[in-house]
Amino acid sequence: MPGEDVVLVTRTDVSRDGAFGERFLFVTSRRVMVYTPGEDDPDVEIGLDQVKSVEAKHLVGQVVLEVETEDRRVEVLRASNSLSTRFSKIAKSLADASSSGERPVFFLDEDEEARLCPQCGKLLPEKGGFCPACLKKRKVLRRFWKYVRPHWTRFTLVVVVILLGMAVSLLPPLLVRELVDGVLLVKGSRDRLLLLIGALIGVHVTSSVLGIVRGRVAAWLSSRIIHEIRFDLYTAIQGLNLRRIDKTQTGALMSRLTRDTHRLNWVFADLGMMIVPSVLQLVGICFMLVLLNWRLAVLVLLPAPAIIFATVWLYRYLHILYHRVWQRESKMMAQAQDSISGIRVVKAFTQEPAEVRRFGERSHETYVMTAMADSTWATAFPLISFITMTSTFLVWYFGGLRVINDTLTLGTLMAFFTYLGMFYSPLQMLTRMTDHMNRAFTAAQRLFEITDADQEIYEDPNAMSLVDPAGGFSFENVHFGYLKDKPVIKGMDVEVRAGEMIGLVGRSGVGKTTMINLVCRFYDVDEGAIKIDGVDIRKIKLRDLRRNIGIVPQESFLFNGTIAENIAYSRPDSTRDEIIQAAIAANAHGFIMRFPDGYDTIVGERGSRVSGGEKQRIAIARAILHDPKILILDEATSLVDTQTEALIQEALAHLVKGRTTFAIAHRLSTLRNADKLLVIDDGKKAEFGTHDELLERKGVYYKLVEMQTKLSSIKAVDG
Repeated sequence: MPGEDVVLVTRTDVSRDGAFGERFLFVTSRRVMVYTPGEDDPDVEIGLDQVKSVEAKHLVGQVVLEVETEDRRVEVLRASNSLSTRFSKIAKSLADASSSGERPVFFLDEDEEARLCPQCGKLLPEKGGFCPACLKKRKVLRRFWKYVRPHWTRFTLVVVVILLGMAVSLLPPLLVRELVDGVLLVKGSRDRLLLLIGALIGVHVTSSVLGIVRGRVAAWLSSRIIHEIRFDLYTAIQGLNLRRIDKTQTGALMSRLTRDTHRLNWVFADLGMMIVPSVLQLVGICFMLVLLNWRLAVLVLLPAPAIIFATVWLYRYLHILYHRVWQRESKMMAQAQDSISGIRVVKAFTQEPAEVRRFGERSHETYVMTAMADSTWATAFPLISFITMTSTFLVWYFGGLRVINDTLTLGTLMAFFTYLGMFYSPLQMLTRMTDHMNRAFTAAQRLFEITDADQEIYEDPNAMSLVDPAGGFSFENVHFGYLKDKPVIKGMDVEVRAGEMIGLVGRSGVGKTTMINLVCRFYDVDEGAIKIDGVDIRKIKLRDLRRNIGIVPQESFLFNGTIAENIAYSRPDSTRDEIIQAAIAANAHGFIMRFPDGYDTIVGERGSRVSGGEKQRIAIARAILHDPKILILDEATSLVDTQTEALIQEALAHLVKGRTTFAIAHRLSTLRNADKLLVIDDGKKAEFGTHDELLERKGVYYKLVEMQTKLSSIKAVDG
């Protein structure tokens, strides 16, 4: 239409009847339209001036884009979950344009992770991950060189020993030829016989010594390099941002840290001990075969093209199969990790049979794929071996004729067969190496995928230092969702003065803990800004920000160490007196001293040897010892009895003085010391003010208080 231009054209993968199919969404400067290919008229047509709101509703397996006008609600289109992020962004852009009356602007490629490989178009094993079919081996080897380069002296020694060993290994067949032709057939002297036998012994002794040196140096070198790779991987895991950690199972990370690094250790050790020597030996043997008799050498090399072709094909096919094996192994280990970690919950609900069944299903999937990969190898290797042996029969026939016709000496034929045996051994070993190298390259890429993943930048050189902050916070139109297409915080605007205690109130799931996560920069906001003392926290060094924040999370985590070590985790250099004072302030000293070992009591894995309330008080002591400028209490008293809660509240009342405090509590009585209360509803600021002000409004907070009062009355009657 005149004066109208197209703003957006994008495809959906669900047809008008709900099946998989293709339709197109057109957004112009005036209208929203949906077309089915081959049809002239649009399925849906809505003027932008009629749009009141736009929403992307998530259903089972699909997302629905709905537009609300003044008199009706229109389903514009549907898409599979693979496009949910895209259409959620479209919905938000249309909603923003509707509220502002401006032309819609779309940023669809921003922060989107690829589901398909951009090179081959195949589905990626993990969203945003690497494509095993397009794995660049040279690139992986170049990255390995970064770890080898600092140890170049030992690496050079290995190379020199390999070259010497290869040269020495080529001497025995020549000595055998001289022994047959120059001594045995002509009935030579005893001294010459002893001399040649001594030379053979010397060659084999030298070869053994060189093999020992090569093996020991290669073992040290490989172990050292794998240690450095493992250390870098663990450092990268510690530095991963929480968005990446949330979508990666703990078992999968443990699998990469243990099994994948073990496979790499094998490659580094055998690269110097078998692969490189085998390649060099093949080159040397080919040269000696041609030197002895080029005609027979041609017969030996005839099957080589078929062997190379079969090996390359096998390498590529096994690469795909073993990558699928590792995927299933990773899922199996992740499932086992979850089940074992939550073994108390499993036993409490008598779900052992269900967990065994789930593990059995994962193990069966792994077994099927492993059997397929190993069966393929078990079938292909004997065939390749048979092809390599065909040349032996030809050499026996044509070589035997030449010996009979006196055109070739028996010693030369024996030397030729000796080299031939040496030729097949490394060739067959190299074909066997293909699957191991394939596993190693995939394991390496899986490791590099983690080290290359998004890391938290603790010491950004462009970021500002945070020294002695006052602690004033401002939330300016903050939007955030753990998934880009499912917002949790929706346009939060709040001012918090330095030194204030702010209570975060609301139903479960409205975004209270998410607000805390954003303050700590466990996640960065999607839109808007959070500022401390007027400075965007994204412009402050992350380490400085978190040094000034003390947190008692909703689920306190204790490490498998002593109580003293867990309290001192926030300040490892603290003295025993400081640890005790922090425990006293958290009302933890009494129960700690009732343990036989006192502060040296081992708490067990995840604090399993102490109760929930005791664990919580240890975590509070840890935060108190940290002595932060900003204090975060996420249900800090949720696991303690009423008497203990009163004592902790008394301690916290002294602790929060002069500190900006964010406190979350479902029991509203625990927030009686808060200066202001922020009532959150559906990710938005519903109410903000003091306890008395909010009660006077008789809004959301009033209803929450009224509900808890009724619940307390019921409990009192029952009691």
